[in-house]
Amino acid sequence: MKNLDFLRLHFISLLFILLAPSLSEAQRVRTPQDSLQSMVDSRPDSTRHGFFNAGRFNSTFHVQFDGDVTYLYQQFVALTGFQVAWVVNHKLSIGAKFDILTTEVKINKYINSYDSSYATNPPTATPVHPLSMSGMINIGYIFRADKKISIEPDLGLGWTYMSFTDPKAGWIDTTEAKRVNFIQNYFIVNPSLSVIWNTTRYFRIGATAGVQGVFGSDYLRLKTYRIRGLYAGLFLRFGTF
Repeated sequence: MKNLDFLRLHFISLLFILLAPSLSEAQRVRTPQDSLQSMVDSRPDSTRHGFFNAGRFNSTFHVQFDGDVTYLYQQFVALTGFQVAWVVNHKLSIGAKFDILTTEVKINKYINSYDSSYATNPPTATPVHPLSMSGMINIGYIFRADKKISIEPDLGLGWTYMSFTDPKAGWIDTTEAKRVNFIQNYFIVNPSLSVIWNTTRYFRIGATAGVQGVFGSDYLRLKTYRIRGLYAGLFLRFGTF
């Protein structure tokens, strides 16, 4: 009997030792610091719900590859480009973009105004294919960054370039067959709107539409508004989001 009482006493002592920390924690008075810590621990990631009121700072980078279609010189042409962007708090996007005209287009009708009535044996016009590219600084803002589909309006400002060799043979305003190497730089403004499918943490697919407005000097009937215009296309993004 004494042995049984001894075991019971040891069992009760052991149980008390195990439960003592829990009882002490339950009886401890909660301080304002405890309440503040609880709020911090339960607070959601505010960087995805508001840029200016974000409680934390988040910085990510991505690279984007574009394929666009536009209508220039009365032809459908392709633009290919890429963009590197820094995104702050999943919202504000700051980047640099480059694109180049990848379709071989013919612009003779805008620079060579030959009329057969001015010569008995008019020469065959040499095809004139321009080279055109652009580089811009872009600023965008991402809405619904925490959703499956995001929307990003964007504004690009920068430079665009165009060059070609004009044979000048057959102009109605001259009889001199003289080659002209045309090189011109322009200022470009590019507002656009993108819809982004947030597929994974490291990969995005999107569609974009926009317009590239060009400002500079005209060359004969090759007006600045013909150099760039409305476009639409698809893009792929790789990085961290």
